Amino acid sequence: MKKVFEAWQDEPTCSITFAPPEAIAEERASGSISDEAKFLYRMEADTYEEAMAVHHTKMGWGPYVPMGEAQACPKECGAMFYPEGSGDCPNCGNIC
Repeated sequence: MKKVFEAWQDEPTCSITFAPPEAIAEERASGSISDEAKFLYRMEADTYEEAMAVHHTKMGWGPYVPMGEAQACPKECGAMFYPEGSGDCPNCGNIC
């Protein structure tokens, strides 16, 4: 199942926040992201690792390196996932 992610650039600090919209809303409500923050883009991805790979490309950064090694999904769906990262299989959802 696809998940939505948004990228925001906070103007006063030039920091970039990349997270699901719910987390962005919480950060804005707490003041961690200022009212001057500029929306950059919204995207959908099957996993956090996929989203981060695309985010790094869009930002012109070097390749994203996920935490840990990719492993075959234990549900034998044929996909790979990162148990030390998000723990999300692109086919089966959250595994660990």
